[in-house]
Amino acid sequence: CNTDVVNGTLTQAIEKNDIIIHTPYQSYDSVLRFFNEAAIDPDVKEIYLTIYRVASDSKIINALISAAKNGKKVFVLVELKARFDEANNIKWAKKMKEKGVEIVYSVTALKVHAKVALVKRKIGDRTTYTGLLATGNFNESTAAFYTDHILMTANKAILREIELLFIFLAKRAKPSSPDLIKFEHVLVAQFNLQTKFLALIDREIEYAKAGREASITIKLNNLEEKILIDKLYQASQAGVKITMLVRSICRLIPGVDGMSENIKIIRIVDRYLEHGRVFIFHNLGKQDVYLGSADWMNRNIYRRIEVCFPIYDEKIKTEILEIINIQLRDNLQAVRIDENMNNVPVEKDGTLIASQHAIYEFLKNQS
Repeated sequence: CNTDVVNGTLTQAIEKNDIIIHTPYQSYDSVLRFFNEAAIDPDVKEIYLTIYRVASDSKIINALISAAKNGKKVFVLVELKARFDEANNIKWAKKMKEKGVEIVYSVTALKVHAKVALVKRKIGDRTTYTGLLATGNFNESTAAFYTDHILMTANKAILREIELLFIFLAKRAKPSSPDLIKFEHVLVAQFNLQTKFLALIDREIEYAKAGREASITIKLNNLEEKILIDKLYQASQAGVKITMLVRSICRLIPGVDGMSENIKIIRIVDRYLEHGRVFIFHNLGKQDVYLGSADWMNRNIYRRIEVCFPIYDEKIKTEILEIINIQLRDNLQAVRIDENMNNVPVEKDGTLIASQHAIYEFLKNQS
């Protein structure tokens, strides 16, 4: 969606319909516009943001500083343990704090890797919410070469849960129990993320056992965590068709008779770094789609705060499904992982497709 052509404010557009930005194919200016509008909107009273990696000359941080100068409450959770970005994050944290931004650092034993932002407006007696939920960092520099997805939404059920997460993060504590906060919509590591993904896989297993169509498609950077891998093996053995895009570390062995014969894994290496995480569960054709920050690694599942979020807008869901479908048809830049964990070139049958170029063309035609 090209928000540059939105009439009125971006907030008004988001309140009508969810909007999604696919970087680097679409302009990151829309994200900058979100924060710039919030900084000067007199109805905005509070802004919340998690920071993991930001640009060295971050326009987003400058917008937050402007918002604080304009009398708004600005709360920023800064992750100081972002590898290679520690100094940059400390620099920006000090600068924001000097300008009146409330800075909170993550607790020592728990890294905050979630990519979420929340804006609260007060109009009369009514409080409204808009927010950003992303697969990648709020960073205009990396957005130029990382493929990610940024959802802009006014869905109050989702954003109320993001508000609860920020309230928890402000306490700088590890969760005393996974049931401390009852998340019904978003999936949050340390709370419900792993159990929800296991339940979604189990549902496909039950459909397969009942003779119904059952499938799972997952795109990740890294796949390592044993409990989720074992559940995927179980699903394969039940007859669930599983297709995965795994760019880097992969400890699941596909295509082994009696264990993983229904699992296919490909990886794509091209001009842009494949960075988005996408989770698709067939659900008898209803297609439950989640995006988020979490890889399936031990660190993401057990030692970080991650957020995955559902896609409820049917138009956006269709768009995500088509982007993944294009990637699964890539026969120029893709390789498949065989049962010996070797990278094997995909056969060049039919029309030659380089998925990154094809996605660019697809989204250009959607504008």
